[in-house]
Formats: sequence, structure tokens, C-alpha cells
Amino acid sequence: MKPHPLPLTELARRIGATPDDPTTLEGVTVTGLSTHTMPQAGHVVTIDDAEQLHATLNASNGNELAALVVPANLEVPQGAPPVLRHDAPRLAFAKLTALFDAEARPAPGRAASAIVADDAHVEADVTLAPHVVIGSGATVEAGCIIDAGCIIGPNVHVGAGTRLFPHVTLYPGVRLGARVRVHAGAVIGADGFGYAAGPDGAEKVHHLGTVVIEDDVEIGANTTIDRGTLGATRIGAGTKVDNLCQIGHNVEVGRHTLIAGTVAIGGSTRIGDGVRIGGGARISDHLTVHDGASLAGGSGLSKDIPAGETWGGLPATPMRQWVRERYLIGNLERIWQFVCTATRDAKRSETPDA
Repeated sequence: MKPHPLPLTELARRIGATPDDPTTLEGVTVTGLSTHTMPQAGHVVTIDDAEQLHATLNASNGNELAALVVPANLEVPQGAPPVLRHDAPRLAFAKLTALFDAEARPAPGRAASAIVADDAHVEADVTLAPHVVIGSGATVEAGCIIDAGCIIGPNVHVGAGTRLFPHVTLYPGVRLGARVRVHAGAVIGADGFGYAAGPDGAEKVHHLGTVVIEDDVEIGANTTIDRGTLGATRIGAGTKVDNLCQIGHNVEVGRHTLIAGTVAIGGSTRIGDGVRIGGGARISDHLTVHDGASLAGGSGLSKDIPAGETWGGLPATPMRQWVRERYLIGNLERIWQFVCTATRDAKRSETPDA
């Protein structure tokens, strides 16, 4: 599907941008969103800096854009397309992607191959694609879209406006809030990795808890979130989890936290509100990453991170310490050569003249 054209005056209002000259917006229609390297006629482009602006205006079709969205203090040459100023161009870009998202919304209804337990409650305007299975006692609230091959186990609750992409599995008792998006292949509510040493080997610790996903959370493709041992593994409202992440049993993630791809979080760890975790980071069990902290991609964390601090490395340390250590490691050869030369010169100076 193609996005619907939008009057430039309405676009500016909806993203909260201020035009340099309001008269240049009149009668202009925006038909899409382009990158600064490949601008298209009639589209809008978001600009972060002078370099991107120069690339856009010198590209083919650069002067045929419907508008430029630029930072508040960026100087734009005369003759450029209409200029919209925004204090946070990245936020403006996010709002623009929502305006021009032409994602198809299937019509409500139930495919013939969908299987719904007699005592499950599914609202009338829900979409159930082919081969969906909904277990006994489950609830699917209004406006949900359940794509092909999804499994919603017994006593699962799926909040209003949620979308499950193909082949998502929700184990029994899992609870999803409103407007949650779970991408293809994700598994929510499987048993955590818990065993006790016994005379005949590893004795399984049965996981009797659940997973609670709060409102407006997004879960990436093939991510797994294990159920709690006795309580709940919890993902706070507004948090976004990328693809291929592993979140262990009893983990609690706060609100509006961002977790990039292939992150692994060990059991019973607490992640605060507004935390940023870079791709490929590994976090050991029973730790606390406090509110507003950040962890660099590829790091291995084995200690708590205080609120607001940025850590990185393997093992992870405060960023300033990590950067200094990397600098020193990079200079070890030069330092070693200096020490060798100084030692050799010292020995020569100690040798009596023949």
C-alpha cells in the first residue's frame, strides 16, 4: 500500500514543527518520506546537520522536495525547499514514519482454519489469521490482530489493540497489555533455566510464575522471555526490545527502556526506567542496572550500574575507565619499546669503560 498524501500545513502541525515562512507551505502536498542521500520529488527529508543538508540539496531531485525538516539553529540557503524547524529532528523523523506508515490492517474476522476454545473470549472486531490457536480461558481484547500461526495458550490475556506477527507463541497465563507489538517467532513464557543438583543429575525447577508485558511494549523477532519461577517476569510500559534477545526468568525491566539486538539478561536481574542497552551486551543474573543508566554494545556486565552512569567493556566498567584502559592497551607496544630502550641504556651507562 502507498501512503496517503498529506498537506504540508497539516504535516507541520502534526509533528510539531515551525516553518521559516508559513506562506511556502500553502498548496504543497507531501507524498512520502525520503533519506537525505536519495531525496524524491514531493517527499519530506529530515536533516541532522550541515553535511546532510549539503548532500540533500546537491542530490538529484533535492530541490524538488516538498519540505526539509531541520534543527532549529541550522542555516539553510535561499532557494531551498520549504523549511520546517524542529528542536529534535530524530523525534520529528519518528513522527513522520508514523504518518507515512502504510502497513496493511487486515479486516476483522476469523479464518476458517483458526481454532478457538469454546470458553475463550475474543472480541468481535479481532482479526484471527489462518492457523491461529487460542486456548481455554484466554482473552483477546478489541482491535487485536493475530497473524498466521500464532499460539495463544490457556488463560492468556491479550490487551486491546495488540498485534502478534506470524508464529508468536504465548505460553499459558502470559499477560499482554494494550497496544503491544510482538514480532514473528517470539516466544513469551517458556520455562526459565533452573535446575538443582540431585543424586541422579540435574533436577528441574518447575516454573510456576508468568510473564507480564505492560502497555505499548514492542518485542522483536525471535526474542524469548522466560516465565518467572514463582512470580512474574515483567517488561515495563513503553519499553522496546529488539530481535534475538533473551530475557531470563524473574527479570524486571522498567518503563521506556531500550534493549538492542542479541542482548542476554540473566535471571532475577533488575533493569530500571529509561535504561539503554547496546546490541550484544551480556548481563549476569541478580544484578541491578539503575534508572537512566547505559551499557555499551558488546559489554559483559557483572556488577550493578548506578543511576545515570554509562559503562562499557568486558568486563564492563565505568566508561571513562574503560576508554582509558583501551587507550593504554593500544599503547602497550610503544611503552614496552620505551622501557626496553631505557633499560638497555641504563645498563650501558653502568658498564665501566674498558
